[in-house]
Amino acid sequence: MPDKLDWLNEHFVLLKYRTVAEVVENCHYKVPFELRKTADEHPLAEDFLKQLAEAENYQKASEFLAFNLHQRALAWWGYCCVLSVKNELFDIPFEPRDISDIGTHKNPELPEWAKMPEPEKMDYKTNPDYIKLQQEISAIKAKNEELIKMLPPGIWERHMELRKNIYEKFKSIVGMDPEEMLTDAIKKVEEFKEPAFVNEEKSPVFQMKRELDAKIEAIRKKTVETIKAAVPSKSREELKEQTDNAMDAVYAGITAPTDENATRCLNLGNACPETHEGLLSLLTFWCYGNLTPNMEQIVRTPPELPPTGLNSLLLKCALTEGGTREFKERMKLYFEIGREVVFGINNWSEFLTEMEPPHHKIGHGGFTGVIGKVPDDASMKQAAEKALNDAGNKKFERFRG
Repeated sequence: MPDKLDWLNEHFVLLKYRTVAEVVENCHYKVPFELRKTADEHPLAEDFLKQLAEAENYQKASEFLAFNLHQRALAWWGYCCVLSVKNELFDIPFEPRDISDIGTHKNPELPEWAKMPEPEKMDYKTNPDYIKLQQEISAIKAKNEELIKMLPPGIWERHMELRKNIYEKFKSIVGMDPEEMLTDAIKKVEEFKEPAFVNEEKSPVFQMKRELDAKIEAIRKKTVETIKAAVPSKSREELKEQTDNAMDAVYAGITAPTDENATRCLNLGNACPETHEGLLSLLTFWCYGNLTPNMEQIVRTPPELPPTGLNSLLLKCALTEGGTREFKERMKLYFEIGREVVFGINNWSEFLTEMEPPHHKIGHGGFTGVIGKVPDDASMKQAAEKALNDAGNKKFERFRG
């Protein structure tokens, strides 16, 4: 454990202060408006924390616990939560979206039930009405043949000669004889397709729409280019190198809080502050207690800075895209990790004998950040006393500041 404990809480052996009022006074904790009544009714820090946990208000419970937890343990809590997220992302990684796709027009994919049915394609020759009409025409032709045979000789031949002359005269004027006109009309009816309601190629409205779309696309591309130029993205290789170095610095800073390790946490955290690992590295530096390591003058870290950083880290981890858990489930898990830490059963001591730190074994059956063995009420006191006794048998060195 990092610091000499001035008192023994029955269960939570690593709490710094016994009452909520002391946390407010010494750590600048601000009791949320909606929790003021709860804090008045349960002035002991342990009781207040239990009330928040029983109400499943894990985010506020974690916030209060962060303000009332020893700083070195606070950094370990953040380390365990980042380790948990990294294990989640190992199982279900998240692929970040390229900003070049932002604002592009995408046609929505409609489910099958929402799509308009395709018009039935029916062959007119199979239409019952068409078949009936053909049968009637065939009957008329047969009847016509019988009537022609009943005419006196020469009458039909004379009729055909006159019709030929009339058809030729008609064709010379119109371009087609009546039979050809009828055949052409039937063909056009068969090939007829209903024209579009609006001709999009010639419509001025659609022309204006195309011009507007082109202007919007040009603005979108220019915006994307500006964003990429102003906020250059890091390659995966660079980001992995920075985050790996930050995790190494964090582990070293927790297990051996020296000026050199604190400075390394500050520098490597500033290299990638937008990541979980970078923020954790800065948090570990703040938990060191001295803002000017390697210098004679000591500048104490403001008491609210480490817990505020931890709560920002928990929120960032809980909002991580990808992974196997949702926001609420993560916040509950992170509070459970914090409980393990404050009980004294989850700490870095058991990993110091191993050749590799826990974050080098992500996804390979190593430590996932949570032990999952928070003692029940019957064994809380015994576990707390054992943790305190173990701590009392070791040499402690309080953080500078």
